[in-house]
Amino acid sequence: MLWSLQRSLFNCCAALKFVWMQLTAIKQFEENSVIQGFFVCLEKRLRTTRSGDAYLDLLLQDASGRITARIWENADHFNRQFDAGDAVAVKGSVERYKGALQLICSQVARATAERYARYGFREELLIPTIDEDPKELWARLLELIGSVKNRPIKRLLRQVFKTWKATIMVIPASLKHHHPLRGGFLQHLVSTGQLAQLLAGHEPRLDRDLLLAGVLLHDIGKVRGLKTGLDANYTDAGQLIGHVVLGRDILQEAAAELGNVPPELLLKLEHMILSHQGSPAAGSPQPPRFPEALAAHHIDRLDGQLDLIYRELDGVDDEAPFTDDRNHFRTALWKHYDR
Repeated sequence: MLWSLQRSLFNCCAALKFVWMQLTAIKQFEENSVIQGFFVCLEKRLRTTRSGDAYLDLLLQDASGRITARIWENADHFNRQFDAGDAVAVKGSVERYKGALQLICSQVARATAERYARYGFREELLIPTIDEDPKELWARLLELIGSVKNRPIKRLLRQVFKTWKATIMVIPASLKHHHPLRGGFLQHLVSTGQLAQLLAGHEPRLDRDLLLAGVLLHDIGKVRGLKTGLDANYTDAGQLIGHVVLGRDILQEAAAELGNVPPELLLKLEHMILSHQGSPAAGSPQPPRFPEALAAHHIDRLDGQLDLIYRELDGVDDEAPFTDDRNHFRTALWKHYDR
């Protein structure tokens, strides 16, 4: 009884200690400042210094960015308090090391809504998220599917997206490439679907329904390849098999559940999934071998490249007319275009 009371008092005091100053987002960190905040622990490694002392090497994230962190004191104790992938409440000081800011943590505890909601803890503060409303994007996706006139294609699309809706609504399109935000996958699908409509209207020889289906299904393997939790990362299947092959598996499963899917249609859609990255060097087992597959590849690439260049340009705020060449495109980008 006494032990339980002491533990309750300790937990209460720990929470009260956490509330005495304002929460600080990573993008607000300044050298030599003392901060407290809620973050996701993306990585956690117990290491030893040259003198043999244990310390924790962390990578923390919130919706505004990421930062490396260290726990020098009581590393063995804190190592038992939380795991990689957990939300954590942190107190610490910001230092500069080799030109970059890092956080030296003095207190870390696993954060839950039950314990920390009263102090401002919300999971959406921890994950970079798209600006658009996912519900509105989902409605636009359903409109695209509803516009399909080919009945077997429409049945396949409805089957796949009904099965995987919950995952589609939250995963990013990639971890470190284009649309890397929570909800980015859905945003990418809607954008590429709308581009497919425009291209099919311009080029009448394209099978509009086939192109739209291939574009909407091209990345569907990511619903099995990416995790949906706070620690955005690859699943084991995503690492070992990859989203391209996983996508063909999902399509085959949906076709088997529905039955009566024309074999030639299924073959075309399988090829569009397997070839959408363009070449074996880019990660596709096959290059695109018919017009709709080629169009789907370029639509996917265009939408991804546009997101990347906007992200590069929006990420700098100095007055120089060009960025440096340390970016995805490996060239200086012009910042003073009419935005």
